[in-house]
Amino acid sequence: MPRASLRNLERLAAALAILSFIFFVLLQGKPYFTNASRPPRGIPDSEAAIQVARSVEEIDDILGDAPSLDREVIRFKQYLDLGLLASHTALLMVLAILLSRQGGWAPVAAAAAIVCAAAAAVFTVVLDVAILRILDVPLVATTPSMMNAIRRASAAKWGLAALALALMASLLWKKGGWWSRLTGALLLLTAVMMAYSFRDNRFFFYQRYAYATALIGIARVYLPRWGRL
Repeated sequence: MPRASLRNLERLAAALAILSFIFFVLLQGKPYFTNASRPPRGIPDSEAAIQVARSVEEIDDILGDAPSLDREVIRFKQYLDLGLLASHTALLMVLAILLSRQGGWAPVAAAAAIVCAAAAAVFTVVLDVAILRILDVPLVATTPSMMNAIRRASAAKWGLAALALALMASLLWKKGGWWSRLTGALLLLTAVMMAYSFRDNRFFFYQRYAYATALIGIARVYLPRWGRL
């Protein structure tokens, strides 16, 4: 790959990491869920809780009956999540291309990461659509198939995302350098937390902070003016 093209890809990776972090910050901000939203099983966040809701009663606890302010909040956040999805997926694709140049097993791991990231993106869209679908439906008309569609898409999304991040972590560790390896460790921590979330759903919320920190690390590695360690 020509050096100029390589530098452009590195700049793009840094820009996408920063953009993804901005979307992460926006998702934590307004509009906020009301005090009426009470996620079950100790899950700290209503947006994470709706992805693993097991019954109509839990949907009632999280969103209330239609129409409600909390349903409009989650509608806004689902659309914002699509922006994060686009920047995050593009970031993983660009990183995989950059890190595939290391030789050895790197091209295979990078190709696998691209496949997993693309599949996770598809299931994220399916999940967002499934959630949007129930927002205008009264609780009495919410069917088990609607809830199953959310949980199945959520399980596929998180499983594939964890695998993609674990592969990316191994590639960053192979790259060498303190910042690359620290960022790889943060991505691996995120992947482990995602996997553990299937046992303890609270970690679907907690993992986002490890990933947000990893985004800063990616920007640090690839922003040209910061150089290398």
